[in-house]
Amino acid sequence: MSAPSIHQDQPLRTGGAALDDAQVALVLLHGRGASAQGMLRLAEALDVPQVAHLAPQARMRSWYPQSFMADREQNEPELASALQVLRDVLDRAEDAGLGPDRVVLLGFSQGACLATTYAAQNPRRYGGVVGLSGGLIGPEGTDFDVEGSLDGTPAFLGCSDEDPYIPEARVRETADVLRGLNAEVTLRLYETLGHTTNDDELRHVRTLLRRYVDEPDA
Repeated sequence: MSAPSIHQDQPLRTGGAALDDAQVALVLLHGRGASAQGMLRLAEALDVPQVAHLAPQARMRSWYPQSFMADREQNEPELASALQVLRDVLDRAEDAGLGPDRVVLLGFSQGACLATTYAAQNPRRYGGVVGLSGGLIGPEGTDFDVEGSLDGTPAFLGCSDEDPYIPEARVRETADVLRGLNAEVTLRLYETLGHTTNDDELRHVRTLLRRYVDEPDA
């Protein structure tokens, strides 16, 4: 059964290299109350060439209504629709010749929760998974034991140790689940950062993207 069409009529914003010419695609998932355009600005600040930027927009600027720590049923049917958006964007990249191993999923806040949850539920080799201030979706005590392998996918998780919305324990649990699926996980917890990003996180993302692009010699 297909996911309900809640977010499917929203625009996909693009930037960076043309998808047909890019060496890697960066899928950018915004947080609650934010926008695809804001995520494109973050991607531009990374300043890595030959990367296609693909930023879907959520309906009403929210991918799902409740906390990511709520019972999953409380976030349906919006959550199923949001995860379908990710499938659709991955299909679009693959149609342009960029398979999952050439796609980096990057999200902030709600978007980070989507990126990590999608990867865990659909394990395969991705170009990368980046969760900034987020974690796997589900209430405390959720069994995240899923079968499959991320096959060495590089994953980066960054978050404040005192984020008002994202418990540190869930970020650590997310790292453990991804490691259990054979991802190469880097976890960084920053003292009193708050619910935002910092330069160190962006450096990690740049390093990840540069694995896949041929940059000209200086």
